[in-house]
Order: sequence, then C-alpha cells, then structure tokens
Amino acid sequence: MMRRLGLTLGLCVFVAGAQAGAGPAPAQAPSARFITPAQLKANLASRKGRVVVLHLWATWCLPCLKELPLLAKLAREASSRGVDFVAVSLDDPTERDAALVGRVLAAKTGNPQWSPILKADRAEDFVADVVPTWEGEIPAFFAYDREGHLRRTLIGNMSRSDFERLVLGL
Repeated sequence: MMRRLGLTLGLCVFVAGAQAGAGPAPAQAPSARFITPAQLKANLASRKGRVVVLHLWATWCLPCLKELPLLAKLAREASSRGVDFVAVSLDDPTERDAALVGRVLAAKTGNPQWSPILKADRAEDFVADVVPTWEGEIPAFFAYDREGHLRRTLIGNMSRSDFERLVLGL
C-alpha cells in the first residue's frame, strides 16, 4: 500500500512539475496557403526568362518529408542563378491539412508557407494538363527552360547532384 501511495505521489509531483515548467504553449505555425490551378499556371507563366523546377510532394510521403530541408536550401541557393523552385503540396485542400502542412514546413524549411497546397476539384486532371507524362508518383520534379517548356523530369528523391543535372544547361 505504501509503495502504491509513493508511486502515486511521485507521479503527481512529476506531472505538476512538468506542467509548471512548461510555460506558455509555443506559438503555432501559420497554416499553409492554398493555390488554385489557375494561380499555379499563372505563377509558372510569370517566371518566363528563368528556369523553373516544379516540385510535387505531400506530407504522407515519407521520402518527401526527408528531403524538404535540402530542397529549401537548394531553392535559396539556386535563386541567384536564375532558377526558381516552386513546391506544391498534394495534401487534401482542407483547413486541417493546411495546419499540418504549415507545421511540417515550419519544422523542415523554417517557412510554414514555403509550399502551398493545390486546391483543385481533381488535382490529377490539373497535373495531367501541366505535365501530361506524369503518372502520379511523388516526389516529382519537373524542370522548365527559360521559355516555359518542360525539358526534364525526375521522379523520386532529389540529391544536390540530381538537382544540378536537372537544371544544367536550361
């Protein structure tokens, strides 16, 4: 009986101490934003004169999550070289998923709005319109030349050397 009481008291002290030391809850990252197919097409078209890498990913794709920090770094570095990196999440376009994507992006890239969520009735129809050869696998990368023409595709994980090969000569 004494042992059970001691364990109970110890647990209460631990929980109370943890709550007291926790302080205020950390501020929640803003939700990811949404982008419609028309907005994404306009975004891609507005980048003529620059090389564009379109990246399709989702939070339910473990390889996608692993590579986000590297991709954010590559995007920052490539910008000064005339290469724009446009990441688009294929998560469900709901407020709940927007909050999740925002938290993931904040943790992995430092920017909860680094990648919008595609808000389309049928995302596969939109993607087929933009990239007719894509069969739906993610992560997926599509490199467009300075004229806006699709030139290269990479399905699967991206490394620094893969990125360089994808944009080389475009």
